[in-house]
Amino acid sequence: MSQRILGIFVAVLAVIGGAVLGNSLLRPAPEPPEPPEISGIYLPQARTLPEFELIHQTGRSLTNADLTGYWTFVYFGYTYCPDACPLTLAQLNVVDHQLKQRQAAQKVNYLLISVDPQRDTPERLAEYTAFFNPQFQGATGEEEQLAQLAQAIGVFYRVPENPEDPERYLVDHSSTVLVINPDGALQAIFTPPQHADTMSAEFDLIRDHYYAYH
Repeated sequence: MSQRILGIFVAVLAVIGGAVLGNSLLRPAPEPPEPPEISGIYLPQARTLPEFELIHQTGRSLTNADLTGYWTFVYFGYTYCPDACPLTLAQLNVVDHQLKQRQAAQKVNYLLISVDPQRDTPERLAEYTAFFNPQFQGATGEEEQLAQLAQAIGVFYRVPENPEDPERYLVDHSSTVLVINPDGALQAIFTPPQHADTMSAEFDLIRDHYYAYH
């Protein structure tokens, strides 16, 4: 091939390449997916959790690192709760079964954080969570740690005093189910009343939107 023909060939390729590049630069970027509409609250900008250290039901420490790499359904409650806690854990058990049926349960955890450390020992938490699902986990901690984490995540609770019978009391607490993303940040909140069918279906939407950006 002569030098003249080679030069023409290179020039043509340059023109074509420039046109393709120009078109790609002019083409608008695809619109990001809309945040999912759920029955609770979805946080497009996930809320970072403060550093914490709780006591896992096995007796080991549970920290922020334990919430990374997994989706975690978190519920603040206590084992002596007469109604809201067992009903919610029963619903989460159904969520787990539904996710497994459609093979969507990979890297999904469930965690009960007890706001009643005076009565909820690690051994009691282990027994209580296993009653609902062997894969459920429990944790509690010192009052200061629990209060700091609950406040940061938007959970209310109050442990009353009962001088006449210190071992018998009911704890006032929020009944929200919190969804922690694999970064260990709060991504969504399922407000009561929670229904397993709704939570499992909307969890798919939450997860799909998250992975659209990761």
